[in-house]
Amino acid sequence: MTGWRLGWLVLPDADWVREAEKLAQHLFISPSTVAQHAALAAFLPQTQEELERRRDEFARRRHVLLRGLETLGLAVPAEPTGAFYAYADVSALGETADRLAQRFIEEAHVAVTPGRDFGEHRAEQFLRFAYTTTQARIAAAIERLAKVLP
Repeated sequence: MTGWRLGWLVLPDADWVREAEKLAQHLFISPSTVAQHAALAAFLPQTQEELERRRDEFARRRHVLLRGLETLGLAVPAEPTGAFYAYADVSALGETADRLAQRFIEEAHVAVTPGRDFGEHRAEQFLRFAYTTTQARIAAAIERLAKVLP
């Protein structure tokens, strides 16, 4: 619950506790009553069931996206397991990630994010594809991308 001043932290070493306490004073000390009730609701069985349904749906979306990227010849070196996006290597296409992102939005009407937004290591080789939409929209995006790629 970002912004609700509520959370916890697991630390690898006791030496970090004091520094984490200082940080906690600004992030999640004295949460509001509503935030505390919302946090408790997160642990109710019906909430957990809903979260599992959502996790299953995201797994299906991920599957559609990863198979689609594979058909486009784009490698995903590390399959995502806890996020809602895939980081695909586009170097086999012979263009930089920036150029491809521009082409994809202009020619296929598919928005992707170039790797430079996430660091410098081989950034020109990678695009980030989110799967925060329906399976049908992901499949349609893959079809549109296929039409603009060689």
